[in-house]
Amino acid sequence: MKYFTVEEADALIPELEKIFEAVAELTAQAEVKALALRRHQESADPDAAGMAITRSQLQFLAQGINEWMQKIVDLGALPKGMDPALVDFPSRVEGREAYLCWKLGEARVSFYHPVGEGFSTRKPLPKARRS
Repeated sequence: MKYFTVEEADALIPELEKIFEAVAELTAQAEVKALALRRHQESADPDAAGMAITRSQLQFLAQGINEWMQKIVDLGALPKGMDPALVDFPSRVEGREAYLCWKLGEARVSFYHPVGEGFSTRKPLPKARRS
């Protein structure tokens, strides 16, 4: 497993922003398709062909979302959520294994949490770790 420095994690933020922008766009499209599918299912005379097409489109969009999220894993980081968009970076903080924790909208990585904990317990990085 690769351990990230704060600088290495910060350098990936522009790429992560692009990934989450693409994921948000695909998610919005999937929500529209899911609503259309519900409407098909609830109609008095459901259109089986239309429902099959919409299901196929939903599967295609879900695959696209998964492929974009896999790009985060390929970078060595761990996607932890899409709403909010969260990413953890394996690291060592004060000699212990931890995760540097980034949330979409943050300009840099400034928080961490111990392994086994999550976003809700994140803490500011020690001043020595921030540049």
